[in-house]
Order: sequence, then structure tokens, then C-alpha cells
Amino acid sequence: MRRLWALALVALIVIPIQASASTDSLWDKARITDDSGTLSGTIGGLSIELSNTTNEESTSGILDLPSIVEVYTATWCSNCVKTEKALDDAIGDLEVTRIHYHRHLYETLDPFGSNSTDSRWVETYGAGSLLSTERSIPASDGGVIKVPGTERSAPSKVFDGERMYTGISTKSNSLLTDYSTALAFGSTHPFASNGSISLEVSAANPTADPLDYVFQWEISLWSEGDAPWEVNSWLMFVEHTAHYPEGSNGKANYSHVLHEAVNISPPLAGKLSIVPPEPWDGDDMSVVLVVDWEARGSANGANSLPAPGVATLLCMLAALVPRRQRDSEPLQ
Repeated sequence: MRRLWALALVALIVIPIQASASTDSLWDKARITDDSGTLSGTIGGLSIELSNTTNEESTSGILDLPSIVEVYTATWCSNCVKTEKALDDAIGDLEVTRIHYHRHLYETLDPFGSNSTDSRWVETYGAGSLLSTERSIPASDGGVIKVPGTERSAPSKVFDGERMYTGISTKSNSLLTDYSTALAFGSTHPFASNGSISLEVSAANPTADPLDYVFQWEISLWSEGDAPWEVNSWLMFVEHTAHYPEGSNGKANYSHVLHEAVNISPPLAGKLSIVPPEPWDGDDMSVVLVVDWEARGSANGANSLPAPGVATLLCMLAALVPRRQRDSEPLQ
């Protein structure tokens, strides 16, 4: 019942919420920037399955886009199984695009992932992960020792490119409450409600093996020519399910596996011809279009919640879902 009340408060009071407000007790910040007035996140999530596809198009209005949940995991990570089960329960029937990164750099126990997937994670969320996974432990002299964090920590979850949870420790009374709260907040992007995103996929030669696909995208965010934001767009190649019984965490079937992350330019409209990566097994590879955004100054002023409203919400949530201590708990 407490979780339901907490989520009700989130839905009623803070959608959308001012990202610069103090929300440290609810999650960790996924992206770290030098300018405290800069807001950032990820939108998009349009997905097209490539198996047996010769021509297909997907279009969505800004307000109808799914939430995006990016997961950092590994086939040896037993705690990842626990956190992904909680994520499954939190998502339920919600429209969510999931992208699971697997550890690749210096990794010998996980066959998934690539240089491009680890590079995107580190460049986008590495600084946030370092802060999120930093811990304080008691020293023998009565002081405190700071244990450095890591840029690639399994398990980690990022919601809409904004809110990060690492390890199995919770911000509330359960992982389910944490993830449900993060989903309820949604994206705080500053873009016009009449904007849209579209992705078209066509086979350059339907008889070729492997197929050479042409990917064409168009992203309409604002009509203003000099808007106070920047975007960076990606094509993410995700396999729906990959069977790997050798994984030491016993999961065997790994879902939403990201094999390649391709940065596309120009970011708002363009065309690219490439051969997608081969799926691990089966024929269930999809391409997902995501857009990283960064808004400077008061670009999202129209979508902001006044700071007193946030403070009130945090006090009410604190009474409903008491926070656990995190510093001394292991991440893996």
C-alpha cells in the first residue's frame, strides 16, 4: 500500500519534474555535466524488427514515445538476475523500450556486446556511474575511506537517460518501488508536443545475403531555428533473445541484447546504408532509434515543477518509503 501511495504522489505532483531540483533521495543522476543548469536525457525508442523486412516505417509523436530503460549487465552477474526480475515486474504492461548492454572491454566471460556498446555507455553514463558506485567505508582510525566507483557497473539501470540505479541496494523499501517510481516520472525533455520521430528501413538488395539495409530517419523537435538544445542520435541493434546456457548466472536466455551502437549524423534527418550485426542465434534482430538530448539554461521552463513542489513531494515520499543505507552494501 505504501508503494501505491508513493507512485500516486509521483504521478500527480511531478510529471514532468524539474530535473535540476534536488532528487538525490530518489535516484542518482545518470549524466554528469560541467554546467549545473544543463539538463539531459534520452528519448526515441522506435523499434523495427529486421528479420525478413524489406521495407518498413515507424513514426511516433513526441508525447507517444515509449520510456527507454538502458540496462548494464553481464552473463556472470547473479545480482543482475534479481534486479532484472524487479524491472520486469515494474514495467508490467507499460510501453517501454529496453536496451541491455553487456560488459565487453577486458571481458572474457560474456560473448555479447562490442567496443561500440561499451564506448557509448562509458561516454554517456560513465561519470554518473563513477559517482553512483563510490562508497564510504569505516577506517580503522575511526574515519572514513572513500572507495572509488567504476564506469561500467553490473547491474545498473538508467531510465530515460536521466535516472540511474546501480547495484542491488535500494533508494526506498524495494527495487520494485525504485524502478516503478523512475518509470512514473517519465522524461523531462523540453521539446514541443507536436514534434515527431520517424525511422524507415529498406533492404538495398532483397536477394543479398547478408542484407544491406538503408536506414532513414527524421526527427522534428522544435520549429525554432536557434533552439537552446543539442541532440545526438543513435541506431541501436538489439537482439530480442539470445540463448547462452554457459552464462554462470544461470539465466540461459538473455533478452534485449545490444550488439552494436551506431552514432548517426546529421542527427535530425539523414540516410545511412550498413549491414547490421548478425544475431547470436535465431533471426530476431531489431534496430532502435534513440536520441540523446541536452538542454541549456531554462530550455525546459514550460515543463518545470517549482522547487517547493519537489521538496514537498520528497518529504511525503520519505514518510512512505524509508530509505536504506547504501554506502556499505556491495554492488555485485
